[in-house]
Amino acid sequence: MEIREYVPLRDYTSYKIGGPARFFCEPASVAEVKNALVFATKQGLPVYVLGSGTNVLVSDQGVEGLVLRIGRKLGYFSIENESVRVGAGLPLDHLIGALADEGWGGFERLAGIPGSVGGGIFMNAGAYGITLGSFVQESMVIDHQGVIRRLSPAEHKFSYRDSIFQHQDLIVLETLLSIIPLPREQVIQGIAESKKKRHRLPLFPSCGSTFRNPPGTYAGKVIEELGLKGTQIGQAQISPTHANFIVNLGGASSQDVYSLIKLIKKEAAAHGITMETEVRLWGEFE
Repeated sequence: MEIREYVPLRDYTSYKIGGPARFFCEPASVAEVKNALVFATKQGLPVYVLGSGTNVLVSDQGVEGLVLRIGRKLGYFSIENESVRVGAGLPLDHLIGALADEGWGGFERLAGIPGSVGGGIFMNAGAYGITLGSFVQESMVIDHQGVIRRLSPAEHKFSYRDSIFQHQDLIVLETLLSIIPLPREQVIQGIAESKKKRHRLPLFPSCGSTFRNPPGTYAGKVIEELGLKGTQIGQAQISPTHANFIVNLGGASSQDVYSLIKLIKKEAAAHGITMETEVRLWGEFE
């Protein structure tokens, strides 16, 4: 396994911005994940786990640590009775489509969500009334010391856009998801309906939803009522079509995006509303 230095992370994030990783690797096996973690420990490096990069804003200066990319090299699936065992690096949308071809469904309403299965578990990705976490039967995980264990559904501590992985140094390697036998045409129709709804979302590079929904309302609604829709700093803009998306119009810096995040938080706080980011912030920002 090659550990590279000063790898630009803009090439690995949906925002298409961000500085370099001091060290970067893409393991192709559990053994290589362990080796990478040993390297990080010996060097005294923080570890950043990257999937498809659809929910990360990397600072313009990059990160001083090891970025461990769990990608397609660790992406696989196998159907076992009414379950599917999935490598964390497999794109969620690819899994949903492949299951549909075999006459399996259950979480096709998540179709069109960009990101890996591991990232979906990390964030407990959800859409249209369901979450990925509700289908998890167990996961194989590794901690930063290289110890592997399996988590029961309760041990994942899933809640709204949250899981244990956001609070402990655990990395998803593989998960077992429940699936339902359904007519292929029915699943494909469900996928098409979900993707049709997503076609209304902004097309410029973004991380998807920037903020979690505050209790009792929607983040986009709050931002719109604050009169911030369409606000632009540099080449970053609060999308005119969906206020909870901050988009890169082309040439935006990470600081431009972060400045809009700070503006929204400040204006919301002035009205007694706390806005928590859904996007993960890596590195140093002004």
